[in-house]
Amino acid sequence: MNLIRRLIRNRSYRGRDQKIRGLSTAELVGIIIIVGILGAVGGTYIGSLVNSAETNSIAQNVNSLNTVCASMLSGGIPVTVASGAVTQVGTTAISSTTDLINCINAGVTDPASGVTYQMNPKISTKAITAGTYVPTAVADASGNATAITWAPVANATVP
Repeated sequence: MNLIRRLIRNRSYRGRDQKIRGLSTAELVGIIIIVGILGAVGGTYIGSLVNSAETNSIAQNVNSLNTVCASMLSGGIPVTVASGAVTQVGTTAISSTTDLINCINAGVTDPASGVTYQMNPKISTKAITAGTYVPTAVADASGNATAITWAPVANATVP
């Protein structure tokens, strides 16, 4: 305890006679410039990582949609196509791409086998309303879908 008192007392007395020195203006400007350069480089790098993540999520959603639609069709879910667009999945009427994705997100159950086909994880509502995904439906002569393939919209980003 005595040692601590002596250190505290000596520091206070020793500091009175010495000049207090801080950073000069040139040193502060140099530090600010270095921090600014690091911030600019880091911001660009993080921005490219965000764009890459968005592109990867769109590609993953497209792969999942293609897999689910192929499984639905091979499982016997009735899908009706008119003019290249899906108009009905099972008993659900479809009027837009948003309706189709929401239908697949919610799940489509095959009445014969009881198997439910759905997206997992679901595609976000923001991504759907941004119009990121475009389905292409192929139908036979009677209008039944033989294939539904999805593709990302060019230069699409997930909001």
